Amino acid sequence: MPGETREGSLPPRRRSGQHEEAIMATQLSARSDFTETMAIHLALKAALKSKLYAGNAAVRKAAVSLCNRLESDRSIYGRQLKMLQMMEKGASLAEIGRKLRCSRRTVFRYLNALEEAGIPITLEGT
Repeated sequence: MPGETREGSLPPRRRSGQHEEAIMATQLSARSDFTETMAIHLALKAALKSKLYAGNAAVRKAAVSLCNRLESDRSIYGRQLKMLQMMEKGASLAEIGRKLRCSRRTVFRYLNALEEAGIPITLEGT
């Protein structure tokens, strides 16, 4: 039924048509590694989109490389971003763990870090 979630899953987040990164950025209230990394990531993406680095190929290449590294599964921040995307789709904790190839305990560590960053987390039926 609509509005129900599977046992151990997170309720999907609702968006009002705004860019999801902007929404997430406004929800962040506390200073944390996640918020600081997200600020850098969003600033780099905005600078690349506005072609701020168009005049300097080396700086542009470095900015693209850093964005790619931040978004990769090899970075904790990238894994947390992927986790947020999965949570929005209503993935269960087990599904998140399988997709990220990590333990349930690690999933909870990531959840705690996101909560500390000011992102509201609600678990249902865990």
